[in-house]
Amino acid sequence: SRAFKVVNQCADTVWIQQQGHTGSPAVTKLAKGDTATYPIPDAGLPSTRYWPKTGCDDTGNNCKLGQSSPPCPANGCSPPVDSKMEATWGCTLPKEQCVKTAQGHHVGNTFWNSSAVDGFTLPYTVVVSQSSEGCSEANCAMLDQSQCPSSEDLSQGLTKKFPADAAVDLHVQNGGGCFSPCMALTYPTFGGKGIQPPSADAAALYCCPTPPVSSEQCNAGPVVKTKYVEAVHKMCLDTAYAFAYDDAKGLRQCDPTVTVTMTLCPGVPAAP
Repeated sequence: SRAFKVVNQCADTVWIQQQGHTGSPAVTKLAKGDTATYPIPDAGLPSTRYWPKTGCDDTGNNCKLGQSSPPCPANGCSPPVDSKMEATWGCTLPKEQCVKTAQGHHVGNTFWNSSAVDGFTLPYTVVVSQSSEGCSEANCAMLDQSQCPSSEDLSQGLTKKFPADAAVDLHVQNGGGCFSPCMALTYPTFGGKGIQPPSADAAALYCCPTPPVSSEQCNAGPVVKTKYVEAVHKMCLDTAYAFAYDDAKGLRQCDPTVTVTMTLCPGVPAAP
């Protein structure tokens, strides 16, 4: 009976794209007021991801917002800045019958996060059918693309300054959405600054790959003080990831029997 549910309270139709949820459609169409239900198998599911798309064709592709995975439109896939839900769904069976993660560990509890590490698009809330320490809701109902910084100082490199990055517009061009600082510095199109890995000198302190950047160095670095991180923390009431090592705000650990409900464009948070 446990499940992940997505409720569409947006004014327009939304398509939900998912990756990793075995047995469920890759794309599900939701008219206003509709709910999609993704049953969770008793053995659990590792590494699932869900995000909304809008302005799509009849197949749920070629979308104006959220087409960040193939099939890509002629001008290329949108940057993966989607408001997203990521989860490893726990196992309710004896340990030896549980599925394993990519690292070879049996799935135990349910772990999920709502992440703006790459960026954001639509507002949302996530509520749970049980509440305990470490298993609380996420509330990003106030996410608003108009609050995306248009002049972000990303000039602090790992070893030197980059003056050309002192006033970066984080708005995604020709598609909508807001880049995170890391994504703005590493995505090559749609207004991104160009092709460079997260470990590059100019991007490392905003992307925080380990190595070369430790979690302590990341939390003491310039990304924490960016307008973007401050805005996401404010709009999400300190309940969602805004940068790579934002675990205290973003990561949830729940009992494996939990049912989780994500509501898009919430007027009022949906009941589990």
